[in-house]
Amino acid sequence: MKDKSIQYHNVVELEPHPHGALLRRYPRQVREVLSPRGRMMSEEATGCELRFVTEAPHVRVSVGIPEQDGMIRVYLGGLLHSEHRLQAGVVRTLTLEAPTARLAKVDRRHLLASGFAPEVWRICWGRSTALFGGLHTFGYPVRPPTAAELPDRRWLAYGSSITHGPDHSQLSYIHQAARRLELDAMNTGLGGSCLIEPEVADWLAGRDDWELASFELGVNMRDSYTEDVFRARAGYLLEQVIRRHPDKPLFLLTIYPNFATYADDETTVKDQRFNLVLRELAETLRHPHLHLIEGERVLADLSGLTCDLIHPADYGHIRMGEALAEAMGGYLSDE
Repeated sequence: MKDKSIQYHNVVELEPHPHGALLRRYPRQVREVLSPRGRMMSEEATGCELRFVTEAPHVRVSVGIPEQDGMIRVYLGGLLHSEHRLQAGVVRTLTLEAPTARLAKVDRRHLLASGFAPEVWRICWGRSTALFGGLHTFGYPVRPPTAAELPDRRWLAYGSSITHGPDHSQLSYIHQAARRLELDAMNTGLGGSCLIEPEVADWLAGRDDWELASFELGVNMRDSYTEDVFRARAGYLLEQVIRRHPDKPLFLLTIYPNFATYADDETTVKDQRFNLVLRELAETLRHPHLHLIEGERVLADLSGLTCDLIHPADYGHIRMGEALAEAMGGYLSDE
């Protein structure tokens, strides 16, 4: 969504707040039917950004994180500009200076590989609630970026905490893969609460603001849901998305290797059976633009995880992003 000055990337609602507006990546009517944990996770602004273009040499942007200390990261195009630690509940005004003289020394063609023009300011949140208080450009004109200043294709990514990613959202494997493929990632991951509710399926399928989508399913449902429920929910999601978007590339990801892969216990069996469900759905649907990618192809090195043996560490996210980009790239080049 956007207004006359700013593009609100990965944002579907601006919720009024006494100090501005909260950036929401899930609409209220969907958030309020999720599980208790899902309601909290859906309020995290992972991958939400303010994007704008101005010739102002300095800008002031007022931002906040209402409920916890956290980081705001600022980019110019694909270039990291600065990082700012915010105190919980305090609205802070950041004064940002454009490095115009340094950027002018380089032909801008060398700065476009990310898909973003280097003139695009990007104010990025991570695993926290996002509050936007206002933008001041000292009288210089400001506008949202044009399509030519952004990646050509937008990628809608739904999944568990692995997809939801770390607080530094640009480091997540989704964003790492997007960077390599020059895609614009829209992260709808829900840590510990990717339960594929029908309302979520209908909302994802009903969106028309993306050109490709990925679904990392199963790991959050294996402990509390039966195979039949998982099959029904995953099947409904895929059927609705295919029905509404028959010509768009879709990627279905099996569960990434984790402790259960080698544990030889009940969870191991559940992992295997849920992965089999995903393979069977892909085979049954036989949709030419639905591509199954095995999780072990993306995460080939278990030492890339943290000690909980389920979540990727920084190295794991980077390697997964590289592998997923390679896997998706082969299909995207043919689409």
